[in-house]
Amino acid sequence: MKVAALDVGTNTVRLLLGEVDGGRLTDHLRETTITRLGLGVDQARRLDPDAASRTRVCLERYATRVREFRPERSLLVATSVLRDAADGRAFLEGVEADFGLPWRIVTGEEEAALSFAGAASGLPAGMGAGTLSGRAAMVAIDIGGGSLELAVGPLAKPPSSANAGRSSLAVVPPGPSLPTPPASPSFARSLDVGVVRLTERFFAHDPPTDEEWLTAQVLVRTTLDRAVPAEVRSSVGLAVGLAGTFTTLVAVKLELAVYDRAVVHGHRLTRDELTAAALRFRAMTSAQRGRLPGIQRGREDVILAGVLLAAETLDLFEQRAVVVSEADLLDGIALSLAVD
Repeated sequence: MKVAALDVGTNTVRLLLGEVDGGRLTDHLRETTITRLGLGVDQARRLDPDAASRTRVCLERYATRVREFRPERSLLVATSVLRDAADGRAFLEGVEADFGLPWRIVTGEEEAALSFAGAASGLPAGMGAGTLSGRAAMVAIDIGGGSLELAVGPLAKPPSSANAGRSSLAVVPPGPSLPTPPASPSFARSLDVGVVRLTERFFAHDPPTDEEWLTAQVLVRTTLDRAVPAEVRSSVGLAVGLAGTFTTLVAVKLELAVYDRAVVHGHRLTRDELTAAALRFRAMTSAQRGRLPGIQRGREDVILAGVLLAAETLDLFEQRAVVVSEADLLDGIALSLAVD
């Protein structure tokens, strides 16, 4: 089945055109554009007009790609920024009216579950459970612009044709509730500590002062500690990192002047490497970070908050490393659309 999945986030807008067969996804096109739709939304609770305009231009281009691809099913999933903005629904109604893109605003827990499903579907070969003292669960860590999604569950077996792509997002236009995605977590949480939100709230200076850094760190640590029960933490033997923070950290580590998904997918980042990256980035201005190979324009100011979130999350789950995945929320949406 040919499907089109779109993800409108706080910092990025992404498109996936692909084909799902027997529960396995084959990419035809992936595209990411940084529009910073969430600019100022944390404080104003409304969309910035220029950011909304940039995002509409991007979605108009994506809509053309979708029409040319002629998918059987398509869906635009809106996440943190459009959950928060009072005019988010009106923005999406305009997008559907003008560009013909059906949409749904998902809850944070639904977003976490879809990210888990996508990550589980794309685990590198040989990545098994029980990697730490017999712990059998995986945590999918999705660091977004407005929120952080955490989902914990057993590592999924390859899907069979009988249950491939079973999910809530199959009916277009979408219904009011979301059934279970293809691979389901036993625990899912969404926390309002995304990279854009943290940067706007705490980093008034560029680079941030030690006090600003420590204040953000305390907030993140406290938020995580309250959100995740001890028994969930102790079940995790594998951490999988999704989305732009993790992929950017790999690209910077490997000095990828030209981004290569195949090289990034499955790469292992250690906790010590996150510490080193944080120290390096904290000594730089955003402009200096932006000149590093591997930093996509539009991430240079928020990557520092991303490193903080990545490091604190690994510490919470007592993980010494994270496996970086290119399979994420978009994959979860695409698989979810492929329902008989």
